[in-house]
Amino acid sequence: MNYKLIIKPEAENDLDEAIEWYKEQNENLPEQLLNEVETGLNKIQKYPEHYQKRYKEIRITFTKKFPYGIYYTVENEIIFVHAILHNKQNPKNINKRTK
Repeated sequence: MNYKLIIKPEAENDLDEAIEWYKEQNENLPEQLLNEVETGLNKIQKYPEHYQKRYKEIRITFTKKFPYGIYYTVENEIIFVHAILHNKQNPKNINKRTK
């Protein structure tokens, strides 16, 4: 089954902030981060129900080389990515983004 993927503006902002931070550290890191996130999104799209629900209906998968989680929900064959957060950020407020 092919699920449609929708990345919410808040998640895009999360990723943009991370890219800007990594850009200051090393010019090669932003591209590596983008590749990791893209790999995670591809896995989610292929196996959306595979990842455990962590916060009510919100599922999460983690990137391998960077300390980031991709937070998403699945509704009627549509995947909504609500956040892409550093693992040290507090994910408790993620439920507010799903409303």
